[in-house]
Amino acid sequence: MTIDQLISTGAVNTALPNPTGAAPAGPAFSDRLKSAIQTVDAKQIQADDKLQAVAAGKDVDLHSTMIALQEADITLRAMVSVRDKVVDAYQQVMNMSI
Repeated sequence: MTIDQLISTGAVNTALPNPTGAAPAGPAFSDRLKSAIQTVDAKQIQADDKLQAVAAGKDVDLHSTMIALQEADITLRAMVSVRDKVVDAYQQVMNMSI
């Protein structure tokens, strides 16, 4: 008997197993990743705007400007760390022998 015959008779389940038995809940990984990137971008833009206002000599709260710069730095560092971990995991999977 061939694999196609087994699948057509229903002897082999081709559906991916779901350990909980329920439909997956929540947004997809790509949606979460896109949202995280947009958040980092928004923090960077906000910090740049405040820094430009300070450099232009406008009356801007220096304390909030420094906080915005630090928030932007922290979010960017976190995103880079996540990217490095994803790349490392991908390389480990690609180096696995079959």
